[in-house]
Amino acid sequence: MTTTPTLSGTTATKLGFSPQRLERLHRQIESFVHEGKHAGVSLLLLRQGQVADFFAVGYRDRQTSAPMQGDTIVRIYSLTKIVTSVAALTLIEEGKLGLTHPIKDYLPEFNDMRIFVGGSAQNRELIPAKIPINVHHVFTHMSGVTYGDNDEPIDEIYQASGLEKADSLAGLVRELATLPLNREPGTAYQYGFSTDILARVVEVVSGQPFDRFLQERIFGPLGMTDTGFRVDAAKLNRLAKVYEHGTSGELQPVQHFEFEVIEGQKKFPMGGSGLFSTIEDYSRFAQMLCNGGELNGVRVLSRKAFEQMTVDHLAGKPVANRTYSEGYGFGLGVAVRINDGLAGTLGTLGAFGWSGKATTYCVIDPAEELVLLVFTQHLPYDEHGLFERFTNLVYQALE
Repeated sequence: MTTTPTLSGTTATKLGFSPQRLERLHRQIESFVHEGKHAGVSLLLLRQGQVADFFAVGYRDRQTSAPMQGDTIVRIYSLTKIVTSVAALTLIEEGKLGLTHPIKDYLPEFNDMRIFVGGSAQNRELIPAKIPINVHHVFTHMSGVTYGDNDEPIDEIYQASGLEKADSLAGLVRELATLPLNREPGTAYQYGFSTDILARVVEVVSGQPFDRFLQERIFGPLGMTDTGFRVDAAKLNRLAKVYEHGTSGELQPVQHFEFEVIEGQKKFPMGGSGLFSTIEDYSRFAQMLCNGGELNGVRVLSRKAFEQMTVDHLAGKPVANRTYSEGYGFGLGVAVRINDGLAGTLGTLGAFGWSGKATTYCVIDPAEELVLLVFTQHLPYDEHGLFERFTNLVYQALE
């Protein structure tokens, strides 16, 4: 079993953490590995822009005993969504895009949307949508587009559509436009492919491939050298395996990943998932947001765009499939803590973030000048309750 030691207690103390209480956090994280729940886990805490704590235990590859480290490359899945949202916000700042703009102005295939109201995949009952999908709807998952994985009648239509056969972001979005919506746009939050549609809007408005836009606007300026939609051959030895429990309960590597025909390489850039990154790289992106849109003299977002991103946009509208507790609303691509009593964990009002399917998690708390990251590579999502324990143990260590 490999454990990466934390920083010195003196560093943690200067940044407002109790070293003794951080040990509680470390022992709990170790237990997830020792008990065979996860192959390896890493955590990184930033306070006031400095590393307050880094801890890693276990393996990125159990077969070769390669340890989990700060430069381990992982599949961050839906943590990609925050990056996509920031990318789209930069176009709003430039006056090239507006939250109220209908997406059909950029993607004509969404000109005539229909809503599924009954029947079956073969015999669909459809009615015309009264409200055009706009940019705000795809930012906030209120477009009526789903993932087709909620045991609803419409899901059979999604599952039979062959979305995974798409060979480009444009092709995926064109296919999504042929599928019926699950509800009237703007009426409820339902998690789904909305952020992929937003990424395609970014491509059309900017005139650049989505991956190039991210590299030029975000990854390059922030020094994120290990983040992208493919892992170069020279870095493949740092790519972590994703694990799941086999029929005997033992951890075993996952063999198939959506839209990934070659290990470490997505078929095409996507907005809702698909990025590979490291906990060190992603911490730079998260710290930029914790700072209100700027890192080391590089401003990615304006102060006002950041403020708009990190307030609740649901305004009491229903949530069809809740990932976070009722204590959270949703901003422009991030969950936002709006009610401490209903949040279910220790924390701070206004803290925001998101998580990824393979059990990666990010919380950004500007009031405490704090970034919390914990990465493992495990399916199904947060199977063993890592996120709640991690969050509580971080906040209890603050002095």
